[in-house]
Amino acid sequence: MRLYLSLLLIILSLLTAGELAARTNLSIISPTTDFTTNNQTVEIRGIVESSIGREVIVSTNTPGGIPDLAQLTHSIYGVVVDLGNAQELKGMLIRHVVDQGFPRGPRLAHLAFSKAGNSFSTGQPFNIPSGIDPNFHSTVVDFPSVISAQFIQIEMLEGWQIEPIAIESIQFLDTNDRVIQGQIQSIAIRLPLTDACQPSLTGPYCATFSIDVMLEAGVNRLSVTARELAASDPDSLNAVDRETISLFYLPELEPEAAEGGVFTLSDGDRATVVIPVDAFDEQITKLHFFSVPPEAVDPFSYRANSRIVKGTAPVVVYRFEALRQGVFPAEATSALHNQPPTFAVDGILEPPSTWVAGLVPLPVSLTIDLKVQRTVSRIVVHANVEGENSFGPKRAILFTSNDNENFIDVLEVTAFDDRVTTIELPTRPSARYFRLEITESKQVNNLQLNEVEFFDVSGAKIVSFDPLEYLILGRPALLELAYRASDLMVANIRRESDLKIFAWDASAQEWQLVGGEIDLHRRVVHMELNFISQVALFQAVPSQIQVAWSFNPFSPDGNGIADRTRLTIVNHNTSHIGGTEPVVEIFDLHNKLIRTLVNQTVMSSNTMSVEWDGRDEAGEIVNIGPYIYQIRLKSDDQVEVRNGVIVVGK
Repeated sequence: MRLYLSLLLIILSLLTAGELAARTNLSIISPTTDFTTNNQTVEIRGIVESSIGREVIVSTNTPGGIPDLAQLTHSIYGVVVDLGNAQELKGMLIRHVVDQGFPRGPRLAHLAFSKAGNSFSTGQPFNIPSGIDPNFHSTVVDFPSVISAQFIQIEMLEGWQIEPIAIESIQFLDTNDRVIQGQIQSIAIRLPLTDACQPSLTGPYCATFSIDVMLEAGVNRLSVTARELAASDPDSLNAVDRETISLFYLPELEPEAAEGGVFTLSDGDRATVVIPVDAFDEQITKLHFFSVPPEAVDPFSYRANSRIVKGTAPVVVYRFEALRQGVFPAEATSALHNQPPTFAVDGILEPPSTWVAGLVPLPVSLTIDLKVQRTVSRIVVHANVEGENSFGPKRAILFTSNDNENFIDVLEVTAFDDRVTTIELPTRPSARYFRLEITESKQVNNLQLNEVEFFDVSGAKIVSFDPLEYLILGRPALLELAYRASDLMVANIRRESDLKIFAWDASAQEWQLVGGEIDLHRRVVHMELNFISQVALFQAVPSQIQVAWSFNPFSPDGNGIADRTRLTIVNHNTSHIGGTEPVVEIFDLHNKLIRTLVNQTVMSSNTMSVEWDGRDEAGEIVNIGPYIYQIRLKSDDQVEVRNGVIVVGK
């Protein structure tokens, strides 16, 4: 009996010890794992639960860096910065986020250094001033001695304010007072836990988080870790939890990167697009799409919409953006007499995209505007070559500026290849304007450059893009929008089966019903679309008439792609088949009748189709823009009217 009681006490003590041990549980809400994206930035959202009410540290690696440190919504705890190669450092530059005149950056930080990144030196405490050095427009932190390192680990222990610690940038100074720009290799945020969460096996304390991370080309594996800030039992495996996300970043939609003739893209959350490789022209190289919080959609844009059930809200909203490659403007100080001194960085590496300066005195300065401040690690100069003669530069100096007035010299290049020259920038300058002052050329007073390319710290090419929020596709793409049960509750959806895809028509300033089929088991609405736009899931009002255009917008320009559009009308009220007289008319925005497509032709079945070639009653192609279509179905003494917008594009 005594032996039994002793064993029982031991078991109870073990169970009690297990219950008292702190536990941390990390759950990733989005993105999922194993998907392909064309978005360089991915948002990691998750929740951390703990059995004790303390602070936790959530950290993740950042393959391509952080898009904007100042936009972090949580208190920053630490970063690891990679300088690209070992540098001789004398100090650090921190730019505080300033709120109402007060710095929100760190007051005390620990710094550790490494040359290889696998082991760091013992952390050293550094007091961070709040003042700004006018020469660097940042706070300068001097090191007690010169430190040689490629990787720097920074833990921000105390801030100047009670509010969360927030900074804009971290840079470093070498022994020549040059500013060294690094790439953030990993980031950690500090989360206070609250008891405002549902009880779970882990514990009653929790916190949600969101971190934007940039990707590098190819496979990316994001390792997200949650741990207690001050673990009660550092050796406990329960005090740390880790999740891994694997995804593939496709930088450009090049045909050779397609699988089976299509690109299958996702954001790892609720949107998936399967788009044919030849759906758009070759200048469209990216297709970005971003989730929009439903509460951010103006209620006035849908409350009075007769096709949307009153009292409901959007379930899922996505903004699509096609990116067409543009140009970086450039300006030269000299050129041929009959050629303007301009040059465009347009991605074309061969003539006639060539800037020529012949029989002009040197030096010649070529200033390129990257439109916004960018961090550049490498520049590639393409010279024009004719036969055995290279017309490229022989010696040049690189300058940078953010205002196009005050330039800082970065380095001198004394060796140029005949055709293509790669210039590595060890300091990784961050600037908007880059000036190449050519002091000597390979052919006397004769320079011919085909292109200048720029690359960021992740090795990705820096390209100018013109965004298109509305784009007609040459071939339809398959769109899938997924939703969760919680989304239906928030949107006050009463009939899940009535969910439809709506597209935002900016010209008409309203949501247009485009349709879609619902898979209730997978909770997905899918359909084929021949355009890119902002889309949303709404609960649609059931209708006896179903209307669909084969192309909307369409482009009657004679190029063989979407020159005509077909209107299909489905009448679900089968009791009136054979006695229904439809009228289909096109009006402009001034309510002027443009074309009558159908005039009281009796429907012999529940479905009819009619085409529009974009011409008015006189046979002329109408102007580009939106038009109102009206469908009237007369049966007995009843008339059902349907209005919508059809867009004529280029």
